[in-house]
Amino acid sequence: MNKKQPTDEGFAFAVAEDNGKDVVIEVSEAEYRRERAAGIEDDASLKPGRYRLRRGGFQARHSQKPEERKRA
Repeated sequence: MNKKQPTDEGFAFAVAEDNGKDVVIEVSEAEYRRERAAGIEDDASLKPGRYRLRRGGFQARHSQKPEERKRA
């Protein structure tokens, strides 16, 4: 069996818009097919289309002051 292995290059995508706070990425059909051909499972890859993401969103939703953080 000659099964293709996933690459270590990571996912490549095009940044369509970036205003510093929000970013929109575009995944083309060709990029999607390349990821699938490299062995990335369907549920682990982004489908073709546009995706709007917010920079720093995790910190905005989980903001804590340094003195409020618990030490392990």
